[in-house]
Amino acid sequence: MIGPRAATLGLMAAAAGSMTLAGCGDLLQEPDTGTIPVQVELQEVSGNAQEGAARAPLGEPLRVRVLNEGQPASRLWVEWSVATGGGEVEPRNSFSDANGVAEARWTLGPSGGTQQARAVVREAAPVIFEATAEGQ
Repeated sequence: MIGPRAATLGLMAAAAGSMTLAGCGDLLQEPDTGTIPVQVELQEVSGNAQEGAARAPLGEPLRVRVLNEGQPASRLWVEWSVATGGGEVEPRNSFSDANGVAEARWTLGPSGGTQQARAVVREAAPVIFEATAEGQ
């Protein structure tokens, strides 16, 4: 036979166990990230239609403006890549600033002719930049 004190401890342990299990269920849910879905648009600002030597960096950076509902959107992740012609865009990723502008530097690939780089943010249509490489 168990005494009243042992029975009380047993009930307290059982209650604590069910509270622990209830608390664990909350841990399995995705945390609230505080993000708000946005509809973004990318606009070319500058850096398109440049000319430069093959394998050399262009004189002006590539710049895009990120807009959310027509207003500049800051702190959004822009991905940069070379679409044709080789070369390299640095950095590969950048954040838009307070004016919604993000930029990267483009070093042209080894072959002459038209080359392309692109900027993309979320589901927005990409902005394509073209440059003409001279030489080789």
